[in-house]
Amino acid sequence: MSASSSSSFISKFDVFLSSSTEEDTAKDFVTDLYRSLSEKGITTYYKDDKVEEGVSSSGSDLSKCIRDSKLAVVVVSESYPTSVLCLNELQTILNLHDEGQLSVLLIFYGVETSNIRKQTGEYAEPFRNLVEEYSAEKVQSWRRALAKLTTISGLDSRFWSREAEMVDLITNEISLVISNKPISPSTFKADGPVAMDRHMRALYELVDLNSDKEVRLVGICGPGGVGKTTLTRYAYEKMSVNFHVHMFVDNSEKNYHQDHQETFTSTEIQEETQINIIKSVLGERRGLLVIDCGDNLQQLKDIAEIVGWLGSGSRVIFVTQEKSLLDEIGVEHVYELQSLRYDEALQLFCQSAFNQQHPPTSFESLALRAVQIASFLPLALKILGSSLQGKDERSWEEELQKLEGDQEKNIMEVMKKSYAKANEE
Repeated sequence: MSASSSSSFISKFDVFLSSSTEEDTAKDFVTDLYRSLSEKGITTYYKDDKVEEGVSSSGSDLSKCIRDSKLAVVVVSESYPTSVLCLNELQTILNLHDEGQLSVLLIFYGVETSNIRKQTGEYAEPFRNLVEEYSAEKVQSWRRALAKLTTISGLDSRFWSREAEMVDLITNEISLVISNKPISPSTFKADGPVAMDRHMRALYELVDLNSDKEVRLVGICGPGGVGKTTLTRYAYEKMSVNFHVHMFVDNSEKNYHQDHQETFTSTEIQEETQINIIKSVLGERRGLLVIDCGDNLQQLKDIAEIVGWLGSGSRVIFVTQEKSLLDEIGVEHVYELQSLRYDEALQLFCQSAFNQQHPPTSFESLALRAVQIASFLPLALKILGSSLQGKDERSWEEELQKLEGDQEKNIMEVMKKSYAKANEE
């Protein structure tokens, strides 16, 4: 939340980037992140920005910048926990965060969170030195701030496979925050799937239920495991009440026509009767037809050719992995489903692993690693979370170590576990 200020230069900052100015391993990352934010038009206060004018590094000016920023991005690197300037910034940031006046995006870069929380390891000696220069009360307040910092879920650079991609992901997250779009994981209804509200808003715009002068073709595409079928079934359930008739042709070998509770098997709809069935059910009426049949181009072409039989205001939704197939049949309104955002992925994983929205404190770092391994894909997140549910930290560590490495191989291993478990049952 941005507060008013009498100083004109302060209001220009959307983001306060809190990081150490010391030369450490995070220096290049922070520079790249700042450059990426600038290219997106996101105005960011960054202490190492030599082109800044009108803002000094004094405590009062920095405090004002923090207070009037929409978001604080805290990059905790090797030298951050021993920098007095960073520690003072952190106290202000956490106080505003506790008051609900500031959003915080936390990034742990090449550091062990337990050492930060307890000021042990490489931080033990520097903190003893701080006691010689500052009062015991002041040092203790910094200790409390660092301990509190580690209770906030954040990204961990140790589990990134490609840093450039993470810069892009973080930039997109920040863009959503400062544009006042909600970033908190939420649902279209209380028990709906994670992120469904965001997907449904986009889909409703493409489907445009208010227009009844055309038969509109809509496409949903995206890689396997990204949640296409989950979204499609949810959308079908929600949208079907707006049509006189509706039909769902799915890839699990069934064709549903809910109006009369008819169910057609895969064999029936493949024996040259599929088109006739669709015509008989939907012909000349305002209908909703959903085709979740994968990547059979000829099948999609055949269905696209019968749109003239459908009544005005009808909608046909095609679901496929390949956008090129949608282009081939002339679908102009396409929703490209992407992997979950970081906060959504963590929520979905925690629902499967812990039956709650956030990880227990002792499992935070492990949960973050698991989300990275699953590549933010809903199916992989649910499978991995379920496989780890009820296990202790040591078992989690052993399992995650087996999966860490080649990202594509990780996903395949997670999927294989799911199929193996299904076969056992």
